[in-house]
Amino acid sequence: PHQELLSALTWLSSSDWEQKFRGLFNVGCLATYHSDVLLSKLHAVSLAVTKEVNNLRSRVSCFAMSTLGKLCSTMKKGMDLQVDEITRVLLQKSGDSHDFIQKTASRCLGVVVESVTPARAMSALMANGVQHRNILVRKCAAEHLLTVVEKIGAKKLLSGKWGSTDLLVQTLVKLAQDSCPDTRCYGRRMLYVLMSHRDFDRYLKKTSPSHDL
Repeated sequence: PHQELLSALTWLSSSDWEQKFRGLFNVGCLATYHSDVLLSKLHAVSLAVTKEVNNLRSRVSCFAMSTLGKLCSTMKKGMDLQVDEITRVLLQKSGDSHDFIQKTASRCLGVVVESVTPARAMSALMANGVQHRNILVRKCAAEHLLTVVEKIGAKKLLSGKWGSTDLLVQTLVKLAQDSCPDTRCYGRRMLYVLMSHRDFDRYLKKTSPSHDL
């Protein structure tokens, strides 16, 4: 398995798309059967796979996205340090003009969000998606942010121990007023989750301009 890991990195750096595909296949196998071997070069592997998400061949791009999902589902919190870049690239792909690439990106992002530490996933989604100019990217980010908000819950999010509570409330208020109906729906559902907490009104008045209120 150690030799296969080195081979995978070599193939991923190749200019030949079939070699890249072979490298992605190896990474997927190693994640499934020899995850301990990946630990020594997890950052390098993650970067190499993430780079292929932007491959001009859609087959390689989609396989790279699926491989990232497999890496995260296997390594879980071990992928926390990589999640920001992975989220950025997958969100970018969720705004692609091809429907099948959008769906693949969103599905894989769902796996990422479910696998890593929720706080890391939330920070990555807020930093890379909810302010994006592309309406499809904002919609995808809001959908997966809802999953994280529901998982963490209002009690933790509004406990005062959460570093970005003000930013979160501000973000949800903006999403609830987005130009896309689906994004507005996700934003309102997240606000509804927080409304049950006794400190919600205080945070809302503290962070939101009067016209938003």
